[in-house]
Amino acid sequence: MSKVPHPLQVAGFFAMAIIFATWQPFVWWRGIGVAVMLVSGLYGSYLLWRSKRKESSQESSERE
Repeated sequence: MSKVPHPLQVAGFFAMAIIFATWQPFVWWRGIGVAVMLVSGLYGSYLLWRSKRKESSQESSERE
């Protein structure tokens, strides 16, 4: 199983964070939930970026 999330999964976390934050009434636990979702989305974005960078470096080393 790959540890890299699907791009739609990462986008889904950001979308859920926006929906969760704008849902009325805003209370403190929703703020914590939004923070957790945003951090999860950012971590997923980092994993995607790292895997793409690793793939491109492997392709360039194979060409040489």
